[in-house]
Amino acid sequence: MIDRSPNLKIVSNVSVGYDNLDVAELTKRNIMATNTPGILDDTTADAIFGLMLSTARRIPELNQFVKDGKWNISLQPDQYGVDVHHKTLGIIGMGNIGSAIAKRANLGFGMNILYHNRSRNKQAEEAYQAIYCDLDELLEQSDFVCLMVPATKETEKLMGERQFKKMKNTAIFINGSRGKNVDEDALYDALQNKDILAAGIDVFTEEPTNPKNPLLSLKNIVTLPHIGSSTTECEYNMSKLAADNLKSGLKGEKPPSIINPEIFGN
Repeated sequence: MIDRSPNLKIVSNVSVGYDNLDVAELTKRNIMATNTPGILDDTTADAIFGLMLSTARRIPELNQFVKDGKWNISLQPDQYGVDVHHKTLGIIGMGNIGSAIAKRANLGFGMNILYHNRSRNKQAEEAYQAIYCDLDELLEQSDFVCLMVPATKETEKLMGERQFKKMKNTAIFINGSRGKNVDEDALYDALQNKDILAAGIDVFTEEPTNPKNPLLSLKNIVTLPHIGSSTTECEYNMSKLAADNLKSGLKGEKPPSIINPEIFGN
């Protein structure tokens, strides 16, 4: 597509993630690449925390239980969920969204925060008592494991069979990053074999996912259609920033959210 667009000056991506862009090639051709960071941090954190609560308390499953007319006796122990408050949350990827999730978890639910990141996040450590640790330690100690890393070659299938087996069999896995960061076959096996208690995912390797995806047949997983930033307000503000990026770039100015500023010499 780039080869067929000789006059292309800028690509305006309505997303914080930009794994859909070949940034190196765009930079080589002196084409600006932009995204829309910051705006969706709180909105996405709300969605991921909602996914955590929905999975732990089995809200979608029990909602359907009521609607199907099956609520004719008191709830039975095998339908109980698990507490979220005061548990240990392990966040893999303590960027802006990870920090927003940590804020909700620690200040709102009294959760202990462990995190694994490419570098230390001193601000999260001070504000939310987050403790930095290696990945294996996080997996072994966390009651909830939340994956929030970008999609890169290094993070592809970061969560696989070995990682799921490291987790507690009472733990819940949440993926709010990208589908390719998880080995879906390994996740299916971990849920089917009760290596972990449950999972909640907002993303899939292939989107929209195939209706025959084996994960959809399991009761102990909550699945969402990539709703992280999908609120009216957030999508409007992201589109506005994308338009501002585009307008600046077409004027030859440095866009507010440029991914490859080196084409401007900095």
